Amino acid sequence: CLAPESHITQHNGPTNKKLRCFLPLSGASDARLRIGGEVAELEVGKVLVWDDSFQHESWNDAKTSRTTLIFDIWHPETTAKERKFLSFLGNAQLRHQKKVVEASGNEDNFFSIIDRAQYLTVCEEELWTK
Repeated sequence: CLAPESHITQHNGPTNKKLRCFLPLSGASDARLRIGGEVAELEVGKVLVWDDSFQHESWNDAKTSRTTLIFDIWHPETTAKERKFLSFLGNAQLRHQKKVVEASGNEDNFFSIIDRAQYLTVCEEELWTK
């Protein structure tokens, strides 16, 4: 979600190995996205796909929040070996970050939220099977 009257400053992904998929779900009027040198007006239900290594930024000039589903897919020219290696690196980085966060003693973090959500899902599944 992007808050009303807000701007995500220009940034880019670290590699061209993925494509970013951007699907506005609500609040797309008065919103735009710049990818490289082009500015796209957003439409609910219309997906934009681009190379994440290109510089991009986003605006929501509306008085209401904009909700967007964002997900990444492998660039079609990425080989199976590259995908396997990059997945390994990503998972190793997540495991390291989890250890660092757990060592800090802070219980309110991304990993604890995911763990609680998984626990709630298991509890919900148990209730439905009874």
